[in-house]
Amino acid sequence: MPLLESLPFIYPWALIGLLSVIPLIILYMLLPKPFKMSVPSVMFLMKVEESRDKIYSSLTKLVKDPLFLVQLLVLIMLALAAAGPFIVSMDTYSEEHTVIILDASGSMQTNGRFDDAKKDAEKYLSRSNTIISAESIPVVLAENVTASKAKDVLRDAEAKSVTVDIGSAVASAANLLSSEGGSIVVLSDFTSWDGMNPLVAKNLVGGGLNITYLAYGTPTDNNIAIVNGYLEKSGGGYDYHFMVRNYGKTTKSVSVEVLTTQSNGQKTNSSEVTLTVPANDVASFEFTQISRGTTEIKIKNNDSLSGDNSAFISLPESKSAKALYVSDAESGKSLPGYIALSLLPELAVTSSSTVPALSQDYNFVVVDLGNRSLTSAEASALATYTQNGGNVVFVAGEYLDPKSQTIDISKMLPVKITGIHSDPIGYPLYVLSTNKLTDNMNYEDVFVRTYLKSEVRDTVNSSYLVATPDGSPVIAYGPYGNGTVFFFGLNDHAGENAWNNFAGFPEFPIFWVRLTEFFAGTGDVSEYNLPAGTVLALGNETSVVTPAGTIQTSKVIFDTAGIYVVNNKKIAVNMYNDKESNTLLQKLSGVESANEGTQLPTLFEVKKEIFVIFVILASLFILLELYLLKKRGDI
Repeated sequence: MPLLESLPFIYPWALIGLLSVIPLIILYMLLPKPFKMSVPSVMFLMKVEESRDKIYSSLTKLVKDPLFLVQLLVLIMLALAAAGPFIVSMDTYSEEHTVIILDASGSMQTNGRFDDAKKDAEKYLSRSNTIISAESIPVVLAENVTASKAKDVLRDAEAKSVTVDIGSAVASAANLLSSEGGSIVVLSDFTSWDGMNPLVAKNLVGGGLNITYLAYGTPTDNNIAIVNGYLEKSGGGYDYHFMVRNYGKTTKSVSVEVLTTQSNGQKTNSSEVTLTVPANDVASFEFTQISRGTTEIKIKNNDSLSGDNSAFISLPESKSAKALYVSDAESGKSLPGYIALSLLPELAVTSSSTVPALSQDYNFVVVDLGNRSLTSAEASALATYTQNGGNVVFVAGEYLDPKSQTIDISKMLPVKITGIHSDPIGYPLYVLSTNKLTDNMNYEDVFVRTYLKSEVRDTVNSSYLVATPDGSPVIAYGPYGNGTVFFFGLNDHAGENAWNNFAGFPEFPIFWVRLTEFFAGTGDVSEYNLPAGTVLALGNETSVVTPAGTIQTSKVIFDTAGIYVVNNKKIAVNMYNDKESNTLLQKLSGVESANEGTQLPTLFEVKKEIFVIFVILASLFILLELYLLKKRGDI
């Protein structure tokens, strides 16, 4: 009913509980029960008057009975508490849930835009708040927190080195508010973005939600930025090519310094170099023979946006990895596997027709025999080498047939080989699990006519990556002692009786490159130098050193320019983003009028629930009731 809904109660229908006082009144009026007595007949003349006096006397007694009054008040207090009474007052914080979206893109660092946005965000906080850092993906900094906690989170928030996806952030906020409703406040410079146009996003999800867009900053030409850079191999080292853009109206002399930190922590600061960049133009420069370790190339000129004044480079310490390739004397260095390894500049490969006394200096040993079986002495040498921490790769061949295996080899392999299977029709391959050794390798297109029929041996400690249709693992690896044994079931011996055609695939040399990286830690420098916005899944919670400090995470978002350390691997992250560095860009047309003149209220009407007061009063009256009953001797 409209009348009930207008009352100051959250659950006005609970006031029906007040009807419980009626049975209480009736009960007290019926007790004590009437009894018979003899009276003179003359008193019948006064019957009517006496009846009136009895009713009056009963009501008077009822009102004067303290136990009745206490029980009456208990029922009233409980009914009122159940109805959820409240009072309306004015407060600086709204009762609705508010989602604050902070644009944390690189351009928001310009002239303190991000700091201004953080200060203004505090004005829009409510009693329940969620803070989202809008980056290349939305990052929730806090969810359903008080205004006080939200202020702490806002003060610690930092702008990043990425381009923002405002549309995704608004969609995420709308999803959070889908059940209860609320407000969304987006604070951004609205100069550049990825994904959906912010105004389109506002119109799409705005139904039923109060969405406010606040724009920051004005264009400025006072900025010089490193907008691109790459490493190029030169001789035994690397040269760094980079581009500097001058957004100003006059030619600028740019002062640049180079600071290198070696793996032992020693720092080398080169002398400053002065570069000349024309007005509103880009100039290319080069630093030759960048030192191993991590290097920062820094523009020292003061400008409006400092986040794009540095470029970071990571070059792992030079490793002269060593490998031993054991193969038939006749084929030896002509095998595709050996050729692929010999072309790697950071790997020294030694060829041998037998297994010698193995030194732990070898990062890994490849066994790629044809018909010749390993002797017991050779198998024992491989087993000892692996148990002491070495790594062995067994390439499929007839020497691994169960009829030819020694006990040592059988125990080492991560698969149980049962025989050799051939069919001229051929078989496809299936990728069982994805990692760097299988990603984008197209094993499904390999034509296999002969393979070692095998079974999975240890699903707990070993990894099985590729298999034939009957489940025979073709690529697998697992631990043995302190080392690792890798089974590569794609024989690379050529000729009419070739087991498969994988050696002719462009992925074949890539496989050996990745396998060398797997065992020797070598790799392409691109793995150590990433663009901001890259996301890396680690699988397990790992301690990661970021430019802002150390965190525990299973997924790294490389969103800040600087040096990261992940699993002892130093990774350089760069902004390299002309769109974010372009301080000449105007804010999105129409964003200023997107709020349609809405103004931020200084005070909000807030319902403050006071049911606790009625619960406390009811409890006190119950205690008083117990006291009266005890005093009467009823308990």
